[in-house]
Amino acid sequence: MKKAFQYILFLSIGGGLLFMTFRNTNPTVLWDNIRTVDSAGLILTLVIGFMAIILRGIRWVQLLNSLGYQVKSFNAIAAVAFSYLVNLATPRIGEVARCSAINRTDNIPLDKLLGTVVLERVVDTLLFGIVILITVVTQLNQLTNFLEQSGATIPELSILFISSILGGSLIIIAFLWATKKHWSTHPFTQKIRGFLRGISEGLKSIKNVQNKALFWFYSIGIWICYVSTILVGFSVVQGLNELGIGTAFYISVAAGIGYVIPVPGGIGAYHYLVSNALTILGYNSDLGKAFATVIHGGQSLMFITTGSIAMLILYFTSKN
Repeated sequence: MKKAFQYILFLSIGGGLLFMTFRNTNPTVLWDNIRTVDSAGLILTLVIGFMAIILRGIRWVQLLNSLGYQVKSFNAIAAVAFSYLVNLATPRIGEVARCSAINRTDNIPLDKLLGTVVLERVVDTLLFGIVILITVVTQLNQLTNFLEQSGATIPELSILFISSILGGSLIIIAFLWATKKHWSTHPFTQKIRGFLRGISEGLKSIKNVQNKALFWFYSIGIWICYVSTILVGFSVVQGLNELGIGTAFYISVAAGIGYVIPVPGGIGAYHYLVSNALTILGYNSDLGKAFATVIHGGQSLMFITTGSIAMLILYFTSKN
C-alpha cells in the first residue's frame, strides 16, 4: 500500500507538471513544430543516448572486475538498459533492478553490486557538478533566471538551526555508543553490518580498478553523450539550429534536474524545466515544449525498446 501510494503521488506530481506545461498550448501549433522534426537527426540523438547506456555497462564491468568478479559486458549492458525501462515506470527502482538482474545471471552478491552502483552515483554527481560549473561560467545569467523562475531558493541557515542539528546528532551518537553492547550483537544488527560491509567493498572497488584512466574516460564519455544528445537535438527541431555547445550545457542542467525529480521517467518535470529553460533564452514557449516533447519522447521510446529486449535477454540468460 505504501509503495502504491508513493507511485500514485509521484505520478500525480508528474501529471501536474505536465498539465502546467501544456495547459495554455495550442495543440495545432505544437504539432506543426513536432512534425517538422528531422528524423535522421532524431535517430542520431537516440543512438548517442544508447551509447551512454553501453558506456555505463562497460564501466560497471570494470568495477565488478576490480572486486574479482568476471561479468560479461553483454549482460551488464542489458542490465543497465533494463534499469532505464524500470525507471520509466517506477522512479529510483531501476538501480536495484539491474543489480538483481546481474545477481541472477552472474551470481554476484547483491550488496556488492549495490555498492558499485552507489559509487557510480557518487561519480555521476561529481560530473553533473562539473556540468553545472561549466554552465555557471558560460551561461550564468540564463542559469540564474532559470533557477529563479523555477522557484529555487537558497535556504537561510541560522546559527541556532545549525547548532540544533549538530547537538541533536551528537546526542544520538552518544546514545548509540552507550548502548552499543545491547544492540550490536542482535541478529538483525549483524545482517545490517554485513550488508553495509558489502556496500563498503563496492565503494572501495575504484581503488582496485586496474585502468583508472579508462574508468574516467567512460565516466566523462557518458556525460559527453548526455550533452551531445541535447546539442544534436537542437538541429532536430526547426528554429533552434543556431544554438551551440554553451546552451547545450545549460539545457543539460535543466534536463538533469528534470530526471532527478522522483517522477516516473522524468515525465512532466523534464517538459516543464526544459521548455522553461528555452523560454528564458527568448524562444517561443511552443517551440520549447515541442523540443522537450520530441527529445523526451524519443529517449523514452528508446528506453522502452532497448529495455524490453534487454529484459528478454536477461530472462533467458538467467534460465540458462
